[in-house]
Amino acid sequence: MLIFDSGIGGLSILKYIKDKIKNVHYIYMLDNEAFPYGNKTELFIIERSIKIINIVKKNYPINVVVIACNTASTTALYYLRKQFKLPIIGIFPEIQKAEKVTKNNIIGLVATSTTIYSSYIQKQLNQKCIHTNIKTIATNHLALIAEKKIRGFNIPRIDLEYIFKDWMNLSIKPDTIILGCTHFLSLKKEIQRIFNQSIFFIDSKEQILSEGKDWLYQLQLNQKNQKNIFLYSKKNKTVQQLFCYLKEYNFQQIKNINVR
Repeated sequence: MLIFDSGIGGLSILKYIKDKIKNVHYIYMLDNEAFPYGNKTELFIIERSIKIINIVKKNYPINVVVIACNTASTTALYYLRKQFKLPIIGIFPEIQKAEKVTKNNIIGLVATSTTIYSSYIQKQLNQKCIHTNIKTIATNHLALIAEKKIRGFNIPRIDLEYIFKDWMNLSIKPDTIILGCTHFLSLKKEIQRIFNQSIFFIDSKEQILSEGKDWLYQLQLNQKNQKNIFLYSKKNKTVQQLFCYLKEYNFQQIKNINVR
């Protein structure tokens, strides 16, 4: 299984898969050279995703691809499925699920700019329930904050308050927030704290199994790759800070790979 993201937010998806499906081997591709995808064009993301899959497939046997990134999924999944015969699973902000659980019909969707303004999400917003009010925040900075937290840095409350100020100033605040980027999963506690009220978070990770469980369970029976491998596209101090954090994922090999 190949699972990729521009950052380490996708590791939350990998952890979820590991917890649900035992003894599966995986390759995680950290495309840190192109981080963040959220400020890239759709064409760049499509071409970059094709390159990543081709390069990894050339060097390692893979049976399934998981795009652990909402931005890449909303922009590139359709084209990747046309390009490759491999099963490819994506992850998307679950607006319909949020509509089912909200109590006050005020929903917040926070995601990268590319995700929010993608044709897929705009179509979903246009088809929303007429009784539901969906507030959106398009932010690329929140992914940077999440990356810092995962590396052990403190997150100033004021940084989050600035990003969410429009929602915090509402007379009726969202009671349900869709985390439309896998990076944001690591910031649930901090976001909850600034709103000072009960928030139901929807992070979409269950979507991976609901869509691709058959492929992933079959992967257990037919694994050509017998190692857990961590690949990254750019060698720098930032990626070296991750190596201790990666121990819990049992990677037997950590390697820089050129995506050119």
